Order: sequence, then C-alpha cells, then structure tokens
Amino acid sequence: MGSLFAPGSRRAFAFHLLKTLLIGTIAAFAVAAAYLSFVIYERQASIGKISRYDVAWSASQGMNEYLRLSQRVTALAASGSEPLKAEVQLRFDILKGRLSLFTSGQFQTFVSEAAEREETVRRLSELIAKLDGVMSRIGEPEVARSAVLSMAPLETDLIGLASEANQYSAIQMAKVDNELLRLHSNFSAVAVGFFLCSLAFIGLLGWHNRLLTHTYDALNTVNADLRRTSKDLEGANAAVLEANHALATQNGLFDAALSNMSHGLCMFDADERLIVSNGKFATMYGVPPESLPPGTTPEQVKLSSIKAGTSTQQSAELAYWKQQQLIDHRKPGILLQKLTDGRIISVSHQPMERGGWVATYEDITERHQAEERIAHMARHDPLTGLPNRLLLRERLEQILMQGHGHQKDTAVLCLDLDNFKNVNDTLGHPIGDALLREVASRISSLVRDDDVVARLGGDEFLIVQPAVGRDEAGRVARRLIEALEQPYQLDGHLVVVGASIGIALESETKTGPDDLVKNADLALYRAKSDGRGTYQFYKPEMDDRLQRRRMLELDLRAADFDKEFQLAFQPIINLQSKAVTTVEALLRWPGCQRGHVSPDEFIPIAESTGLIVQLGAWVLEGACREAMSLPGNVNVAVNLSPSQFRRGNIVETVSAVLAMTGLPAERLELEITESLLLDDSKETLHALNRLHSLGVLISLDDFGTGYSSLSYLRNFPVDKVKIDRSFIAEIAGNRDHMAIVSAIVNLAHALEITTIAEGVETEEQLLIVRATGCDAVQGHFFSAPKPAAQLRKYLEKPHDRLTLA
Repeated sequence: MGSLFAPGSRRAFAFHLLKTLLIGTIAAFAVAAAYLSFVIYERQASIGKISRYDVAWSASQGMNEYLRLSQRVTALAASGSEPLKAEVQLRFDILKGRLSLFTSGQFQTFVSEAAEREETVRRLSELIAKLDGVMSRIGEPEVARSAVLSMAPLETDLIGLASEANQYSAIQMAKVDNELLRLHSNFSAVAVGFFLCSLAFIGLLGWHNRLLTHTYDALNTVNADLRRTSKDLEGANAAVLEANHALATQNGLFDAALSNMSHGLCMFDADERLIVSNGKFATMYGVPPESLPPGTTPEQVKLSSIKAGTSTQQSAELAYWKQQQLIDHRKPGILLQKLTDGRIISVSHQPMERGGWVATYEDITERHQAEERIAHMARHDPLTGLPNRLLLRERLEQILMQGHGHQKDTAVLCLDLDNFKNVNDTLGHPIGDALLREVASRISSLVRDDDVVARLGGDEFLIVQPAVGRDEAGRVARRLIEALEQPYQLDGHLVVVGASIGIALESETKTGPDDLVKNADLALYRAKSDGRGTYQFYKPEMDDRLQRRRMLELDLRAADFDKEFQLAFQPIINLQSKAVTTVEALLRWPGCQRGHVSPDEFIPIAESTGLIVQLGAWVLEGACREAMSLPGNVNVAVNLSPSQFRRGNIVETVSAVLAMTGLPAERLELEITESLLLDDSKETLHALNRLHSLGVLISLDDFGTGYSSLSYLRNFPVDKVKIDRSFIAEIAGNRDHMAIVSAIVNLAHALEITTIAEGVETEEQLLIVRATGCDAVQGHFFSAPKPAAQLRKYLEKPHDRLTLA
C-alpha cells in the first residue's frame, strides 16, 4: 500500500488518470460534435420552414385579386367601357396566376386540413375555368352581369379562407418561435458543457504541458464552432424579424382589402361577438365606426342601425330574427332588408367552421329596381304603358275563371284605328306614337276600373269587360267610336281618325281566352269590311268565312295554273266603227277542288299573299298568245296589280312576254287602277313611261270610284279611261250619274284620251252612253266573257247588236 504513494507510483497514477480523463474528454467532444451537427441541421430545417411560410400571404393575395376582378367586372357591366374590358382581362390573368399558389407548397397542406377549404379552392378553380370560357365576350352587358352574379357568392368564402389562413399562420409562427427557443436553450446547455470541458482541459493542461497544447487546439476548434453558431443564431433572429414584418404587411393588406371592399362585412366569433367589420358596413347603415368595436353583439348592431334611423324597428327586428334562425341552425343564407331611405340591402350569411359567421352586405337597390322595370316591361307596352298581349292573357284567364264561378258574362272588344297608316305616312311616326298614347288615354277614361285595356301592337287595342251584357258592351263600343272620332291636337297638327270594333261574348262563344280574342278579331274584320267606323258582334259564320279563305289560300298556293285556271275574253266595241277593237282578258278558276270560285273572292287572296305576281305574269303571257290567234288584229287588254309594279321588274316582264309571244306592243293594253297611282312615286311614273315607250297602251280602270284626281290624267301616260260600271248601271234613271259620265268623257276628250263605258247591259244604257260622246263600250249587252275558242267564232260572225252601236 505504501508503494502506491511513492513518487513513481503517484506519477503513474496521475498519468493513467490523465489518460482516462483525456479519453473521456475526447469521447465527450465526439458526442458534442454529433449533437451540434444535429442542432445545426434542426435549426436549418426550422429556418427553411420559416422561409417557406407563405400561407397567409397567398390567401391574402388571392382574395385581393378576386375582389379587384369583381369590382372591374361590376363596373364593366354598368358602363361597357373598352378600357375596363382590357383591365378585366388583366385582373383575370393575375387571378389565374394566384390560383397556382393555392395548389402548391405549405398552402396545399393548409387547404387539405378542412373539407370546406378544399371546396372553396375547388369552386374558385371552377369559377376561373367558367370565366375563362366567356372572357372573350365579357364586354357584353349580359355576360358581365352574369359574371358578377357568378362571382358574388364566392367573395364571402374567400374572405373566410383568408381569415383562417391568418389564424393558421399565427399558429405556425408560434410553433417556430417555440422551436427556436428550445434550440437556443439546448445550444446554451451544450455551450455550458463545452465551457466546463474547457475548464477541465485547462486543469489537465496544468498537469502536463503536452496536454495544454492539445487542449488549446481543442478550445480553438470549439471557439470557431461557437462563432459560426452565433452567426447562425443571428441569421435565425433576422429571419424571425422578417417573418414578423411579412405578417404585419399581410395584416395591413387585409385591413386595406376590408376597407376597400364594395360590400359591407361583419365577422362574429362562436360567442356571437364581433371580430371585425369594415367601414362600408358602417356607412351603409349610417352607424359611427367607433360604435362597432370588437366584442359588439348582433343585438347591439341592430340597436345602432335603429338609432341611426336607417332601419325601422320592424325591419331591423325581422332581419335580426331571420339571421338568428340561420345562426341557430348553422346554415348559410341570403336575406333582404329594406332601409328607411328605400335602399334594398342583400345580407349574405355564411357560418365558419369553428363557430361564428361572416356576413356581407350589398346594396342591390339599382339591380332590384332594374329587375322590377324588366318585369314591368315584359308585361306592358312601352309606348302607352298598357298591358301587352302576355299580361292581357293572364288577366283574361283570371277574369274568365272568376266569371265561371259567378255565372257572369265577359266581353272582349277588339279595336282598330281607321286611317292610322295615313297619319304615319303623312305626319311621321312621332305623331303616330303621340296619337296612340292619346287614344290609349281616351279608351282608359271610358271604361271601368275593373276593365282591362291592352295594346296588342300597331294601332290595335283590346278591352276586356267582366260582368257585362250584350247591350252594355254595344253601348261601350258606341261611346268608344264616338270619342275616338273627335279631333286630336298633336304638336300643332289637327288629326282625325276613326275606329272599328269587334265584340266577342264568352257566353256566345264558350271558348277559352285565345279563341275569345280570335273571335273578337274576326268581328273586327267584319266591321272594317262593312265600311269602318262601326262595331260588330261575333257570329259563327264569320269563322266559317275565315276558314274558307284559309282553305282557298292553301289551294291557291298549291294550284297548277295551266291545269286549273282559264282565261275568258270580253269584247270592247268602238261606237264609231261598230267593230270589236279590243278584248279584255279575265281570269277564271274552274279547276278549284272546292267548286266555282268568283274572281271577287280569290283575287283579293292572291293580292294579300303576293301570288298575284306569278298569277298576273301567267295571265299576261296567256292573253298575248291568244291574241296572236284572233282575227283582225284585235287588241288585248290585261289587268295589272300594284304588287306587280312593286316588284320592280314589270317592264322587263312585259318586254319578255312580247318577245316570247311575238305580239306587237301596240296591240297590248295594260289596265291599271287608281290605287297604283295614289303613291305618286317616281318609280311608278318611271315604269309607266318605260312601258309607254315600248308602244304599250295604258288604260285607267274603274275611273270615278276612287280619288279620281285630275292630276292622274295630267301626270301619268294614260291612253284610255274606263268609266266604272256603277255609273252606267243607273245612268238611265239618275241624272247625277249621267252628268258624271258626261263630265268624264268631256275631260278625257280635252286631254285626247279615249273613254270606255263598262257594264252596258241594256239598249237604253247604250243610247245614253253614246249620246254623251263616249268612244267605246263593254258589257253583256254585246257579249259575256267567253273562252278563246268561242271568242274566235264570235269575232268571225256578224251580230245584230253591233249595228246598234
């Protein structure tokens, strides 16, 4: 035992002890180095997390770009400006770029934590895809308004998403701060351990100089690591400060977004306490912003709006109750509230995932008023303000239903103005519109409050009278006709029109509303046919006549002219030569499947349908061909319709027929009526002059029955005048008719125009006509219209009555 304390033994013990301590110290250094590597790696990972931490920024940027796009689209829908359209396209492209932030990085992890967030991002993606499809037509008002309506529901969801992102960012930041503090504590503990180890090394170096050198080198290495770690900590602190600054910037942007929103906004927590509201909400309800601090309850908000006078007690209570229903059931919804100044506020309520809700407030007054105007325009005539056909039918159905329950009769009066077209043509459409408004006013003043007055279009009005009898409906019709015949003073013009009325009674027709209106229209058609300025009640035979007319129109459209139609010819006798100089071609329809149809019946149908153009060309060609086979170079007269002139190619048609048939132009007489000359148009005069230059003769048919203006005979190239048969029929017993015929003959002779008397049926009429100096006659006294074969035989044989001429 004593040897152990000998100097040699103590040195050996000290050496072994130093060796053991050195080995232990080296092992401690190895462990510390490994631990420091782990600490550095963990620090770098934490710093990486901080550098990649951009969830709140991405949500804020996406929400801001969405709101800017919504504002630009709303402005574009209102103005349609081309610069706004370009700005909308730019904002849309930016928003599409922001969408990539929502589907990558840390933000994707944040979204995947809640199904509602994934739903919001999905709806945003679908909306952007939908807008991308219509962005080329975004300048159209209807497309822009549709885009605004599509974007509005998503604004609240995006605001809620940004709010949750901020909360998420704050939580993540707190975690990073805690992690950095823990790493700093660990690192401090390691540094202390290193320091203690250094002291141990200093003590050991005191035992041996050689150990001092090794300890010194180890301390230098440790100091270098400490300096590097210190620099790393300084960098981590700078990153933390930068993250705090970014978060402050995002909060500032969020506040700016709230302040610049076009909608008001309030966000409440799960305890029904106000979290945040924007200035737009306070302005919208006239509430001072300072009266809405965080922690305010919905009840206090309601009382503030009532106190400000923007909401009545009743409307505020109703809106509060409806919103409480949504809060209790945690359901989204939209409420409408009308303020005291007439504004309409749309409240969009959206519950949040962790309790509470977000409510946005939009002033939709203009949109609401526009919708009301559109609804009114859809059912009312824009010129007179009266119900239109759509609203009339709804009212008529209601009246008929009520009448059925009370066994009351209903009358429908269809009214049409007489000569209204002349007002438009002569005084212009503005005067015509003013006349229609005045007519609507007069009609409305003459009917009962329960009656319905509607304008169906043009100058046609319809009156529905519930609970009336036949006599009462007739009296109303007479009063309307008398009132509407009174003169109108319109912009310095004195305007006089008349009215015709058709009446249909429900009890007499037993039909629905559409047929009742149709029957009244049929009665109106009959009233106009009877001379206008009168009224007629519907009768079943009126519908029969209409159905026959429709069937004849169909037959006429499908007719084979060559097989079904025939030409008949009636001679015209010259009173000087006592010979047939002309034959008039007359159209007959013996091949109609409904039997014989009078020209007086099918010619007006052909005129109204436009078929008279093709039919007239067929008559012209057939008459010219037959004229080539007549003996004695007899002329042929063919009637022309005004419709053939309106087509604009009548001259070319006549020239082509003459060339095709070989008939000399001087043997063709074209008969026209005064209705063609009424327009006094340059085109009509030009066409007649061109026909006259071909050598064709022009006859004015039915002279004396129309306007019989002397200017016709002076301004138009007329070769012959045919005196209407109505004057000849009573010429033997009516001095006035004889005087008229004499005046026409003398006037025509003064202008070197040939006169022809139509409808001569008796020898007495012939003698009187001849005494007036008339040049030629036509009528059954000499011959009825005959087919071409019989006409040729008639012309080849002499006739006793020709000698009387």
